[in-house]
Amino acid sequence: MEVFIILFVGLIVLLMLGVPVAFAMIASSAMVLGYTRGFDAIPMEMISQRTLYGVNSFTLLAIPAFLLIGRLMNSAGISDRVFNIARTMVGHMKGGLGHVNVVASMLFAGMSGSAVADAGGLGALEIKAMEDDGYPTGFSAAVTASSATIGPIIPPSIPAVIYGALANASIAGIFLASIIPGLFMGLGLMAMVAIISHRRGFPTRPRARFNEFTAALARGLLPMLTPLIIIVGILTGVFTPTEASVVALVYCLFIAFVVYRSISLREFICILRATAIDSAALMFIIAGSALYSWVLGRYQVTSLIADFLLATVTDPLGLLLLLTLFILLIGLFIDSVPALFLLTPLLVPVVVQYGIDPVHFGVVMIFTLMIGLITPPVGTVLFTIQKITGLSFGTLVRETLPFYIPLIFVLLIIICFPSIVMFLPNLVLN
Repeated sequence: MEVFIILFVGLIVLLMLGVPVAFAMIASSAMVLGYTRGFDAIPMEMISQRTLYGVNSFTLLAIPAFLLIGRLMNSAGISDRVFNIARTMVGHMKGGLGHVNVVASMLFAGMSGSAVADAGGLGALEIKAMEDDGYPTGFSAAVTASSATIGPIIPPSIPAVIYGALANASIAGIFLASIIPGLFMGLGLMAMVAIISHRRGFPTRPRARFNEFTAALARGLLPMLTPLIIIVGILTGVFTPTEASVVALVYCLFIAFVVYRSISLREFICILRATAIDSAALMFIIAGSALYSWVLGRYQVTSLIADFLLATVTDPLGLLLLLTLFILLIGLFIDSVPALFLLTPLLVPVVVQYGIDPVHFGVVMIFTLMIGLITPPVGTVLFTIQKITGLSFGTLVRETLPFYIPLIFVLLIIICFPSIVMFLPNLVLN
């Protein structure tokens, strides 16, 4: 019990004090080793070996590739093309640009794999277009923040790659399992947009003509093939998820430099620099989480948690609901990626003992953490949207509240009906 308190509570305290996630994980692990072995006998060599082992993974090479793809898409003018396709598809509906916002996020999700990339890149375009069309800034910002959470759900997804690597689960399976929840997520948000739009009397636009749709599709078709290349390549066995990320990156570079010619060499160097910084930060977290996971296993913390839960919760559904509340609580205070590194090694061994498929649990965990991205006090996506709009944080939260309803409803569906989540993986991979 003392080990759990030092390892988990110590980590939370360090994070609340502002210690970077990677160093907080290493420090709390070192404190456990010092407590059990003596602080004058902390095995520094073992700590260094275990942290280095954490990044010695072929699968993790996909992360910088996906990060670079997201930045390329934002800088190459892809956001405009995706937005225009969505406008011609659903712009004629009541509250049209609200629906366009959601559909554009669903399309862009298949390219960026990041909620913050969606909010910061496509989001600025969406909010400006809605404001120019007469929509209130608060509503525009709320729709944009909510729809941005679709980014890490619909594949490809950076959190899915991270979870698959940490849980030793099929990344292809997680990609497939996320498609239907992502579509449900978008439909739920669109339903709420329709309800609010009818209540507030928001405007509609004329239905786009067929030639306008085909013209918009022609302009944006090439980048929209990116997720198709990734998914089809993985499922056909042509390449692994890691190789798929590199193939997709080469394809995006070809589009940006040869087809659209929308990025200069100077801009590309800046993109590379920013991606390198983001990748280094993530790799430090991965290294720290490897040591943290090893300490969890070494002192049988997960076994103690499993024994406690087995004695109190006997139903897998009850366990999944309980863990979802716990994950959401963690997601209120810790960003989604660090939370994945913290929770995956702790919880996956427990759910496996209950017979819960780790692919299903991974989708539930990522979905829950996405709700945390638009929930105070941390709410990374909320702060990103606030920076774009200049709204007060309280106003933004208040406008976002109605959109929690469809998100939580869809979350409950995928928890209670795992067959919906596992339909595509079982159909394609088995």
